[in-house]
Amino acid sequence: MYQTQIDNAEKNFKEGNFSRTVEIYESLIQIEKVNNPYIYYNLSNAYYRNGNLGKAILNIEKALKLAPRDSEIKSNAQHLHSIAGNNMQKNLADIVLQHFSLNEITIAFSVVLILFIMSLSLLLIKRSLIFKKFTASLIVFLIVCIPLLCLKGCDEFSVRKAVLVSTSSIRSGPGNNNPEIFILPEGKIVSIIAKSGDWVNIKIESENEKLPGWVKSNAVGSVNE
Repeated sequence: MYQTQIDNAEKNFKEGNFSRTVEIYESLIQIEKVNNPYIYYNLSNAYYRNGNLGKAILNIEKALKLAPRDSEIKSNAQHLHSIAGNNMQKNLADIVLQHFSLNEITIAFSVVLILFIMSLSLLLIKRSLIFKKFTASLIVFLIVCIPLLCLKGCDEFSVRKAVLVSTSSIRSGPGNNNPEIFILPEGKIVSIIAKSGDWVNIKIESENEKLPGWVKSNAVGSVNE
């Protein structure tokens, strides 16, 4: 459906016209509402070639969210985070969750739940050993799926993960009249804690030694939106 625009974007990319490539892919995402991991992946490459590391990381993170096991997307994400100096060490729960998208976990949970209801209904009608074992195994799967679904949902909706898309002054409060705490380079992974007008309160995930601070809202891009 959008192949003409994609072909045009690829042509511009090969010709080194990265600004035009960005425009085409951004149009597909913002106007046509295309939500495809490989569009985000290509947009990330175009932003990186165009000298915008922050937006390159933002879009590779969006691609990774939709296709968490894609080897090329994962490789590019690691490369870009390495350039930005992001410490991407994760705990065991994060490692497990990053291999599955929210859609995949939701579908798996729905299928197991439907099978469990059907199996339980058949077990109540005909008390067969086979149905007992099958129902018991489905209970185990549900016990695994429910925490995964809750954790992934919390990670997607409660944790407001974002990327600093431009090098910015981090201030002690919302407004240029507040003291500057430090300068944070583009590409850093942050969490949005709160908003106040045109300012957002962020916490730096990759540099625990730094305190939370405030930055202009147009300096950050949300991964979860």
